[in-house]
Amino acid sequence: MTISRGSKAAVIIRLTLAFACFTTVPMYAQAADLLEIYQQALEKDPVYRAGMFENAASKEIYTQARAVLLPSLQFDYSKTKSKQDIVSSDNTVFAKGNTSFPTDEMSLSLTQSLYSYSNWAYFKQAKAEVRKVAADLESVRQDLVMRVSAAYFTVMRESDSSQAIEAEVKALEKHYQLVDRKFANGLANSTDLLDAEARFMQAKARQIETANNLNDALQGLREIIGQLPDTLDALGVDIALKRPDPASISNWVDAAQANNPAVLSRQGAVDVAWQEVRRQKGGHYPTFDLVLTQSSRETGGSLFGGGSEVDSRDVLFQMSMPIYSGGAVSSKVRESINRHYKAQDELELARRQVTRETQAAYTGIVSSISKVNALQKSVETYEKAAEGKRTAFESGVISSGSVLDSERELFIARSDFSAARYDYLMNHLRLKRAAGNLSEADIVGINRLLNGRGMSTNIDLLTSFEG
Repeated sequence: MTISRGSKAAVIIRLTLAFACFTTVPMYAQAADLLEIYQQALEKDPVYRAGMFENAASKEIYTQARAVLLPSLQFDYSKTKSKQDIVSSDNTVFAKGNTSFPTDEMSLSLTQSLYSYSNWAYFKQAKAEVRKVAADLESVRQDLVMRVSAAYFTVMRESDSSQAIEAEVKALEKHYQLVDRKFANGLANSTDLLDAEARFMQAKARQIETANNLNDALQGLREIIGQLPDTLDALGVDIALKRPDPASISNWVDAAQANNPAVLSRQGAVDVAWQEVRRQKGGHYPTFDLVLTQSSRETGGSLFGGGSEVDSRDVLFQMSMPIYSGGAVSSKVRESINRHYKAQDELELARRQVTRETQAAYTGIVSSISKVNALQKSVETYEKAAEGKRTAFESGVISSGSVLDSERELFIARSDFSAARYDYLMNHLRLKRAAGNLSEADIVGINRLLNGRGMSTNIDLLTSFEG
């Protein structure tokens, strides 16, 4: 069987990508959609898992802060071996002698803080910290939705580009062969032949680059879930383009200010910083503690008589009043106040950023709808124009360059149309992310656009080839 140069290039590209995927990407047995990839990411994505562990660790500060307000119980035990020698004594009875004996001591102490301004501030600070880390975890979860979707759509976009460039290569190969035949019959000049060959070779070079981009996109998805399925469900041909609901952009901005995890986290950081100010100010105030102690001391003997066993019960009310510590307490108060001001400015920055992101996502959806519709029509128009120019060239009406330009314009239109559709979907997710209510339900909604069409990507084609 004879294989043309264009077909050989396509086979080489497919074989190269097949080898790369086979050697670097473990495969599942079935196809996967966006929802399945997201569910796998919940279990396997290192970034999300690290966020969960960080959240679990940070929540322990609440237990630690509460502990300083609760009673503490301590048991102590010691055993001492004593040896005594009389060196001198005014008592003639004990003028000389030596002995050795053991001493056992046990004590059980209960300490209860009655009042500590710093401890109560620390407890309130811990509760604010718990609210902050909850917002951080929600931010990590919503970021996972965005990262999975972006990685998935990048694969889809590169797959569409691969299909578009493959169609361009086939068209340019066919045109090159036509010009070659015309040149052999004296119906085309050498310039047309060289131009057709150059455009054909450029398209094959772009095809290799597109294949590399697709492979890199696959590795980006693998980075999240650790492995890849054999195929991924693609986006349907026709998707319903919907405007944001509610339609008012101010409603989305208000929702973002109230619910965005980044804003909530910064608000939590402000609360934590304020409680730190109060905790440091507590260094100027007295503390009151109650200590109850039960102790037992058993002595095996002494130089001056037999042993003894003594039980004691002590009740201690203790007040501690700091007077002066070299200015350290005042310095820490000033430090914490400045950090509180810093946290307030970071909160204001987060609010402004979220407002900008919300407005950008909203306008991105609106503009994407018009862009998708316009580009869809442009693709249809360029397809008709390219077909018409091919026929016109075969009839000798137009030049070869016009055909080559139309093929290039058709590829660009197809690529732009594909990118615009994925931008539309990503803008919807960005808007929900900015508003703080992005969830798995949004993944399910987009997933219907994939599963409902039942279309596969080029992955299965690029990992197989015909000899």
